[in-house]
Amino acid sequence: MNAERMRLFFALWPDPGVRARLDAATARLHAVRGGGRTRAETIHLTLVFIGEIGGERLADVLTAAAAVAVPRFEVQFDRTDCWRHNRVAHLGTSDAPPALRELVRQLEARLTEAGIPFDRRAYVPHITLLRRADCSPEMENPALAPIRWPARDFILVRSSLRSGGALYEQMGCWPLL
Repeated sequence: MNAERMRLFFALWPDPGVRARLDAATARLHAVRGGGRTRAETIHLTLVFIGEIGGERLADVLTAAAAVAVPRFEVQFDRTDCWRHNRVAHLGTSDAPPALRELVRQLEARLTEAGIPFDRRAYVPHITLLRRADCSPEMENPALAPIRWPARDFILVRSSLRSGGALYEQMGCWPLL
């Protein structure tokens, strides 16, 4: 039995072209809002945050993910915002595709069936670009061209917190239909 604790979440991970566009958007937003930039190689869209669990439950998480069946889809990130309560500047979507919401719903349902606890807050699709940003309401976000993100698969990520930022390790990948 593996008693090691691990911090996990499900996410969409961008291909290199989408990553480059998201990194450019990060730079533009950073020029206005300051703060700490998300490193290009760690930009992602969280689907379900599980949090810390014992390593002995990893097989259950992998089995839950394998039971998900959702078609491929595309998300268009077309708005920037800044949450004042946690000083996070992010990209959002004005129209989340139904397949994205279904992917989250199925992941949550499979995790519930497996008895795996996870963050049950209402899902708000967003990509964190800046932390410790200046979220003063009088500041305007820069106009950004919409970024289209084709979703072809989803992954399970292990997150380890380090002094230089989070270190992410892919623990599994599942194709969308």
